Amino acid sequence: MLIDGSRREEISVRRVRSLLAVAEFRSFSVAAKALGLTQPAISQHVQQLEAQLETTLMVRDTQGLRLSSGGAALLPAFRRLLSSNGAILDQLASLGQGTEQILRIASPASFAALFVAPTFQAMRVRFPKHILDISEIDNEESLDLVRQGDIDFAITSVFIASPGLKFEALHQDSACVVMSEENPLATNVDLTDEEILAQPMIRFPSGTTSHDWLTVLAQRSGVEPNTIAEVRQLVTGFQMIRQNLGVAVVPEGAAQACNLPGIVAIPLRDRTFVRTLGSVTSEIQHPTEFQNALLIGLRSRTRIFSSSQT
Repeated sequence: MLIDGSRREEISVRRVRSLLAVAEFRSFSVAAKALGLTQPAISQHVQQLEAQLETTLMVRDTQGLRLSSGGAALLPAFRRLLSSNGAILDQLASLGQGTEQILRIASPASFAALFVAPTFQAMRVRFPKHILDISEIDNEESLDLVRQGDIDFAITSVFIASPGLKFEALHQDSACVVMSEENPLATNVDLTDEEILAQPMIRFPSGTTSHDWLTVLAQRSGVEPNTIAEVRQLVTGFQMIRQNLGVAVVPEGAAQACNLPGIVAIPLRDRTFVRTLGSVTSEIQHPTEFQNALLIGLRSRTRIFSSSQT
């Protein structure tokens, strides 16, 4: 199907920002207040965007105001548009202050804490005017960001071979269950699947290694986890565990990165649960000296870390 000229026109960032605010608050008036605009202006932005795309983006039904199916399908693209626009403005501001380069990467929080942060610190003398922008992501979204050029490279454990992307394994870790030292099981170093799943569970979102491992445990034991909370931030989950609200199955690297007092990490009996983390780069990208230096540093640091664990 050919796209006519009106739909090919540049999409207004202001209109998209208004649409996303309405979708988030499910209210034109609340969105207007949040953005510091009038309600008629917000309504006009959404209507103009719908007219340009020739697609209904918001609908009102018995569930209230919400995104249409078309709006929901376009939501990731709208979010990327705002993110890219913000990144450009941030980079312009940084360049105006003397920054030479901003390197944008995605990484699981645990890998960023254990390896990226100390590697970057060691590079500061050599690259004093460079900025590292880290998004804490470990799902297939990071692959799309590399492919589209929105980030320079990704560290991920969920790489799927695809044209145009290269993967280099850097680090492996196994599964463990983390719990409060007040938990009666904290001194048991040989927990069964059933003992773990009988505990209140702090769960991480679908698509994460932690979620996938927990799903396997549940399927093979036939025990449904008693999930009391689902969290997206590692530190939040570990703070809940520290309060003895529940336990979580996580990679050992996560336990090492969030080594809070009062938390015990017990390796899973099944050592076949292994996470492989590596860098994903684009085959058509030309890496800068800063990017190459960071990747070289990560290779060295992960190799030294692995040697120290054996």
